[in-house]
Amino acid sequence: MCDSVALANIVPEPSDPEIRIGKSVITMHVARGAARTRFLLAFLAIVLVGCSSDPAQRRLKYLQSGDTYFNSGKYHEAAIQYRNAAGVDPRFAGAHAKLGQALHRLGNDEAAYREFLEAASLDPADASSQLDLASLLLLRGQADQANAAAQAVLRADPSNARAHAVLGESLVLMRDHPGAIQEFQRAVDLAPQQVAHYMALGSAYMSAGRTADAEVVNRRAIEANPRSVEARINLGQFYFAQGRLAEAEAVVQQAAAVDPRALMPRLLWVRILVRAGKLADAERLCQGIKTIAPNDPHAYQALALFYVSTGQTDKAVAEFRSLMASRPKDTAVKMSLIETLIDLNRIQEADALEQGVLRANPDNARVLLSDGRILIAQGRYQDTVTVLQKAVQMDPQEAQGYYFLGVAQQALHMAELAKESFRRCLALAPGMAEAQSALASLDIAAGDNEEALRLAGAALQAHPGLPSAQLAHAQALRANGEVQQSETVLLELLRRDPTSLPALAQLLNVYRSQGKTALAVQRISELVQQYPQNAGLHFLLAVGYFDLKDLGRSESSLLQAIALDPRTHQAYSLLGNIHLAKRAVEAAKQDFRKAIEVEPHNLSNYLALEAQYEREANWAEAKQLCEQAHEIDPESPVAAGALAVLYLDHGGDFNVAFSLAQKVKQKMPQSPLAADTLGWAYYKVGSFDSAIPELQSSVRGAPNNALFAFHLGMAYLAAGQHGAARESLQKAIADNPHSPLVAGIQETLRKIPPDAR
Repeated sequence: MCDSVALANIVPEPSDPEIRIGKSVITMHVARGAARTRFLLAFLAIVLVGCSSDPAQRRLKYLQSGDTYFNSGKYHEAAIQYRNAAGVDPRFAGAHAKLGQALHRLGNDEAAYREFLEAASLDPADASSQLDLASLLLLRGQADQANAAAQAVLRADPSNARAHAVLGESLVLMRDHPGAIQEFQRAVDLAPQQVAHYMALGSAYMSAGRTADAEVVNRRAIEANPRSVEARINLGQFYFAQGRLAEAEAVVQQAAAVDPRALMPRLLWVRILVRAGKLADAERLCQGIKTIAPNDPHAYQALALFYVSTGQTDKAVAEFRSLMASRPKDTAVKMSLIETLIDLNRIQEADALEQGVLRANPDNARVLLSDGRILIAQGRYQDTVTVLQKAVQMDPQEAQGYYFLGVAQQALHMAELAKESFRRCLALAPGMAEAQSALASLDIAAGDNEEALRLAGAALQAHPGLPSAQLAHAQALRANGEVQQSETVLLELLRRDPTSLPALAQLLNVYRSQGKTALAVQRISELVQQYPQNAGLHFLLAVGYFDLKDLGRSESSLLQAIALDPRTHQAYSLLGNIHLAKRAVEAAKQDFRKAIEVEPHNLSNYLALEAQYEREANWAEAKQLCEQAHEIDPESPVAAGALAVLYLDHGGDFNVAFSLAQKVKQKMPQSPLAADTLGWAYYKVGSFDSAIPELQSSVRGAPNNALFAFHLGMAYLAAGQHGAARESLQKAIADNPHSPLVAGIQETLRKIPPDAR
């Protein structure tokens, strides 16, 4: 009797179109007739397999069927057959191993890892499964475990070339370059026909700074494999990276001659010609590539991508539209056009195309990434976060997904989450200057100026002309006290782009710190005359006038900015401060409420309004605002600290307050404010011996802060150190004789015996 496995779970279905992010690889729809033929053949094979009564024969036939599919590149169908073989015998290690290989080819490395792990545990002596597992461990960053797996294989078979190569890769991750070189050399000696081993050895030499040795190895690969296109491409890439363009071109020409239909050497040749400035030759080569493999996406998109890379954007858009007309079902072409339009800031056109692609591909990471970029351009940051969180879950190796997620989180003032996203981005793409620049800006806000300067410098080194890198560098220089150097960088940036709002804002801050605000106001006023419809310029002018205490002109400029763009960033916050300066308190409170409405994720608006309620002793409203801020960003140490103090001093759960204070200290270990908050929490719960060191640290960090001195004095008093208490409390009065705390401090001082120590 036939096997009872449901046909719906066995019969391979025709593959859907699949987009591989970053590789532009598209699996085309098979023709309807071919799909039907394949279905019938698969069905017949399954019936024959299923009718066998011997489980050993059934599993073997499933395995053989899977091998047939695998060898013809039909990995989805192969995976189904391998899974059937494993279903017949769950302890069949070979089926799990081959299923892992098929899943790996399909890009599902998490599922592949589980299958390799199962295969390796079922058959520990199978070196291939152990090394497949080790390779995925390397992709997961688990170098120690991969190293151990490779070592185990080598103990049983010291001449296993692949095991030496895997061991070398683990040593690279462990930064043992000499050890890696030794292992890769052993792999080359054992398997001189494996070009990949030469490539790994050359890369290890480059990492160790041994460029000449890397060149020798790449040449040896060609000598050992004279008909290898891959070996010549690798040498060409080496020369290209070294800027030796003539030699690189000669090598790729040889590679193209070895295989007249090979795409990779020709695509590298295009890059070499572009770098050499031979754009006409590169364009002709791209046109020729389209004829070599007319159905290969790499080939037929080459010309359009050449136009993109050389800034010929109108030609790029026209070429992509032409490809769309001839290949209406090719999603990758549509995506390339959408991405080009986004880069050109033609957001409306991009969005019109994006919506159609998104409806057809709602779970495609590349599609979601472009949707996120469009949402950022539209200022819809909360929607962006939702979309891009889904994108990075689907493709956790896509660095750009984390970068744009960080951009949206930063715009929503989710600083800690943004930092984590940028760090994930840099872990995947260590040299991405945009992410380094963004992270540097966040580090400055957190007070980590040295790290910010390092990141900004690395960004500039990787991309000297990148405006965001120059801005981050200028900001880091100013934060580190190098004001003149910061001004020089900003003036150079403004020379190229006179209306750069971020650069003008930074220059305004530089001049304010030097007492030269009038210079910035003059510069911005002239730009306002030239660009009267630019809301951002009016806002910066309002900031300048506010710093000069010209409240009338500041308010007038600000209202102009709001009229041009009611959602101008921080406009209502500044208006609230103007009204506070004019003692129009109720108007100021309304302004801050409006600021919260316009920018609901900007914690500074909540805290500004909370400070006003504190001045009015309206503790209930103050606590409510702090609670809202903390709920919006639970990772913000500023919001957590403010809420902790309100709970400690004006009613609240002391346990919650103490937990918040500990979190603030953990987030800002060097901050005097964090030390004061935690010390005061210790004081409030009666742990005076723990409170005093923290409060002493806060006073050392901010010696003129009256509140910190008051808190320390009270802790000394509670601990019975009356002389120290008297000294700290007197200092609190001297630091701020107009503080509302003074009357209470004086009353406390009167209760301390004059001769107490």
